[in-house]
Amino acid sequence: MDTANGELLHREEWNDHLIEIIASDGLRSLFFASRFLQSCMSVNHPERLQLSYTRYMLLGLPALESVQHILIIGIGAGSLIHYCHHHYPESVIDAVDSSPRIITLARQYFMLPEDDRIRIHCADGLAFLEEAAAGRHYDLILVDAFDHEGMAENIYSSPFFRRCSTMLADQGMLSCNLWSGDDHLLGTIRQSIAAYLDGHIFVSVPDRDNAVILAFRQPVPWDRFIRSREEWLELEARFDLDFRTMLKVARNESRSLLQRLFPVFPWS
Repeated sequence: MDTANGELLHREEWNDHLIEIIASDGLRSLFFASRFLQSCMSVNHPERLQLSYTRYMLLGLPALESVQHILIIGIGAGSLIHYCHHHYPESVIDAVDSSPRIITLARQYFMLPEDDRIRIHCADGLAFLEEAAAGRHYDLILVDAFDHEGMAENIYSSPFFRRCSTMLADQGMLSCNLWSGDDHLLGTIRQSIAAYLDGHIFVSVPDRDNAVILAFRQPVPWDRFIRSREEWLELEARFDLDFRTMLKVARNESRSLLQRLFPVFPWS
């Protein structure tokens, strides 16, 4: 069946919520309620991040010295799993989603990678942290837990971020995708994260309603972003991300915090 936006591969009602999967120009997209694009994947290159907010979630990768253990809260179509599995071939990934149906669709339509390095968990994200993941430490925690109504309330909450803070490695990073339509809610979330983690980068994703917050146990290690042009080119090729452009956006949004360091950055 064809739709105005491409070929409709799948449509169903799950728990009174409409889920659609549409194919177009080599891409497969997961929609909630016909309006909310949740994930998008290239069939030929599933490791490439198609949506800009997912790329901004990873703009802090140059600050991480080692990534061996990764936690992903919110599987969706598995874009972040594909990316991390490809770019960190020696890492172990815990991926958590509360919807068994979403996990099944990710397997059926989005080639969800599964091997001895990827552990898929059908569980509430907060409950997973409190029970199954107790005692573990993660170098990278990615939070992208949305449904048709927006951010999952129990995930974007003070108890959740408190648990994240206890499980984040000393040199690790927490990265959260936020929906920026509610300024009061965004402020509450930022305060919750700041209560438990000292370093933060907040970025509004250009031309989207998403925002991203990156958080660290220590103050943001800005010195790790001071690199030569050749080093940036190597990193950008390795991770398939335009770090310098994204960092310019972060600089412009957080100028008061970064004005001491960013003037010496080799942007050209």
